[in-house]
Amino acid sequence: WIFGDFMCKFVAFLQQVTVQATCITLTAMSGDRCYVTVYPLKSLHHRTPRVAMIVSICIWIGSFILSIPIFLYQRLEDGYWYGPRKYCMERFPSKATEKAFILYQFIAVYLLPVITISFCYSFMLKRVGQASVEPVDNSHQVHLLSERTISIRSKISKMVVVIVVLFTICWGPIQIFVLFQSFYPNFKANYATYKIKTWANCMSYANSSINPIVYGFMGA
Repeated sequence: WIFGDFMCKFVAFLQQVTVQATCITLTAMSGDRCYVTVYPLKSLHHRTPRVAMIVSICIWIGSFILSIPIFLYQRLEDGYWYGPRKYCMERFPSKATEKAFILYQFIAVYLLPVITISFCYSFMLKRVGQASVEPVDNSHQVHLLSERTISIRSKISKMVVVIVVLFTICWGPIQIFVLFQSFYPNFKANYATYKIKTWANCMSYANSSINPIVYGFMGA
């Protein structure tokens, strides 16, 4: 690392902030989509630009606050790779502190969002399948309503599966890697594990690029 101690802390801090904000934003978006689907009329009064701005600001402020430990514990360490070098890495005051932070990160950034997103989309799917009006005694109208319901339900069903699976697959590798790194006593950092971690980080970032494509092509 050639950019000094402050940039070591600052870059790692910003990375953590953006990861945290991305996961919370995806979770908030799933809640918003569920709300507007289940309560389409009521949502017109609450889903305003002002509310969206407040929610976004709260997400980013919360992400900054929750990422402070990274800024505090990221530092430069001496190492050797074809000569003496400086490395930017996390150094917690104790192994217990490191495990507690990693476990919190796994639950808050990965496990809870997966559960929340799955619940929101599943609930949305269930409500979409229910008739919003009482059908009259007309077989043609009942038939059209049934066809429309089946079509919407099928489209959302596919989207639910794709969104949840993509989130789980994209964010799973880096979360599992970090858990393994912290809790497996015989873990050894080397060039192979560095490449695995780099790939896992790229997978997590790819999720934000893939989601708009899914929404666009699936018409959600």
